[in-house]
Amino acid sequence: MSDTFQAQSMRLVGYFPAGAIHAQNYQVADIPAALLTHVIYAFANVTAAGDCVSENAKDDAVNFPQLLELKTNFPQLLVLISVGGYSHSTNFSAVCSGTATRAHFVASCVQFMIQNGFDGIDIDWEFPGAADSANFIALLQELRSQLDAQGAANGRAYVLTIAAPAGPTNIANLQLAQIHPSLDWINLMTYDFSVASSDKTNFNAPLFATKGPLNVNAAVNSYLGAGVPPAKIVMGVHFVGTGWQGVGPTNNGLYQTATGPAPGTWDLPGAAPSGSFGFQDIEDNYLPSYTRSWDDEAQAPWLYNADTGIMISYEDPQSLTAKAGYVLSNQLGGAMIWELAADDDEATLLNAVASSLG
Repeated sequence: MSDTFQAQSMRLVGYFPAGAIHAQNYQVADIPAALLTHVIYAFANVTAAGDCVSENAKDDAVNFPQLLELKTNFPQLLVLISVGGYSHSTNFSAVCSGTATRAHFVASCVQFMIQNGFDGIDIDWEFPGAADSANFIALLQELRSQLDAQGAANGRAYVLTIAAPAGPTNIANLQLAQIHPSLDWINLMTYDFSVASSDKTNFNAPLFATKGPLNVNAAVNSYLGAGVPPAKIVMGVHFVGTGWQGVGPTNNGLYQTATGPAPGTWDLPGAAPSGSFGFQDIEDNYLPSYTRSWDDEAQAPWLYNADTGIMISYEDPQSLTAKAGYVLSNQLGGAMIWELAADDDEATLLNAVASSLG
């Protein structure tokens, strides 16, 4: 086991998507690294042959040298490579199904990590099915073994984490008691409980129950109940707002039918609406003319405008302060952000989390 876990009492982890340098014009140099303990670069891809490769070599050629410079300027910062992600998880199941292919894949991940100057590996397999359960355990054990061997050779420790599901169906496929011993911590994706493609509006990431079992507290308790130590749970927060259009005015647009995702902040001309909103866009173009409501039970805000028929579920300093308080009161291992480029120019959301966590 890496000694990094024992050394970090409270983590603040931010994901940086490789493509943020394009539509969002968010560069590595824009990362408020002084506020973070870890940055996770997303993503590397998994090939059918079981190799860990650049998802976009041109973006990596820009970002990797800048990440090395960032680490030089902020020596406390550790940077991990995330392998997989929603769009690059297709090959995990086949690659991890056999001992030889699994070991080859792990060796390729470790080589990619060393070659590009990363401090660890984050596995973002979305999501292991029931038939993958034992192979997922074996994958993480092999990664832990090879990372520890590499660390012994280099005289340092390497970090191993996963991005893990918050929905009950996907959690059920994970043997958490056998997974967590291999990991420094778990990045729990406690968001996207409701998505813009849903036909009804709802909160993206309610802290507590409003309607149904999908909320942050229920997800965290599932992991705690399975024996995961609280300090190994790093609770995810979502800096990306989720919006619907075609929403009627009842209840200021909450829990109402919608016609589809609203046009998002970074949608390209002619593209289908994504329903994804950056916080700077929300501040500049929605907060001034939309009604902000707050739900005491969910501990979450939302915006609505009857003239446009758009409802937006989002995080703000008030909701993030509540979530940071939850992390502290439950003695969790910290907070994880998806994703850094969705904050405003002043890093308002990140500052709210960082100051609340102390």
